[in-house]
Amino acid sequence: MSNDNSLAPTPQEKSAAWRAFGLFMALMLGLSCVFYAMMISQGAMNMLTVTGIMWSPGLAAILCCLILKRPVASLPWRWGAWKWNWQAYLLPIVYGLILYLPVWLFSLGGSSFGDPDALSGFAAIVAGPSEHPATFAIIGGIILTATLGMAGSLSRALGEEIGWRGFMIWEMRKVMPFWAVGLLSGLIWSLWHWPGILFTDYNAGEGNQVLQMALFTLGVMPMGVVYAWFAFRSKSLWPAAILHASHNLFLQRIYTPLTARGENTHFYIDEFGILLPIVSVVLAVIFLLKAKKDGL
Repeated sequence: MSNDNSLAPTPQEKSAAWRAFGLFMALMLGLSCVFYAMMISQGAMNMLTVTGIMWSPGLAAILCCLILKRPVASLPWRWGAWKWNWQAYLLPIVYGLILYLPVWLFSLGGSSFGDPDALSGFAAIVAGPSEHPATFAIIGGIILTATLGMAGSLSRALGEEIGWRGFMIWEMRKVMPFWAVGLLSGLIWSLWHWPGILFTDYNAGEGNQVLQMALFTLGVMPMGVVYAWFAFRSKSLWPAAILHASHNLFLQRIYTPLTARGENTHFYIDEFGILLPIVSVVLAVIFLLKAKKDGL
């Protein structure tokens, strides 16, 4: 599969791209349904089913290559320049702080910084259980989670990104402009999560699930632009995988646990609150402008 968009594709190439896209969607949905059925039957997610569902897009992409008689090595596996990977890792740290600092500073929804259970949990990583964890132990636990924790997070995020940003968006780019690739891939990505939000424990755990589903979609869809930019700019799937892993790590395992909950905290934080869509839209605009400047 060629990753070079400098030459306009022929009608035959466009037709082939649509067929590849359709095949990918069919395989991805078929594989995903297997694991969603397991999750829905339990009403919850566990590590094995989460790993399975997250690897469904990647497995679908590999199967597409085999069915279409393309080398699996034709996917954009190359590591690329380190700067893209570092930027991808750091970006969720920055926008996560932009999202959570107002929550902590202004007690939005009755929130505050420093959930006692989370602080004790981070400290226990370094110094073992303690009723009064030392500050250095808390900081050390957070640092270890933010670094060594990337290994586990990346091992799952990679499965998705082989599919989304390693295969799907490259086929889409042959038949539509960058902005459409970013938004449509983001929409597909967000809709793919809906069964988990509605029928398992992948949600805020309280509040209106339909509203959370809408906010999740508005938060994820614009981010498709950001992920597409990293993939096309680096010509690699790795920055997208690192960005995905870093997002999951910092929002789900660091920033959200550190937030002491109030009555309406769920309305503001994490992937189901109202603040992430605002941040995501701003990022999408920034990266659309970057894409135009970069000739994507």
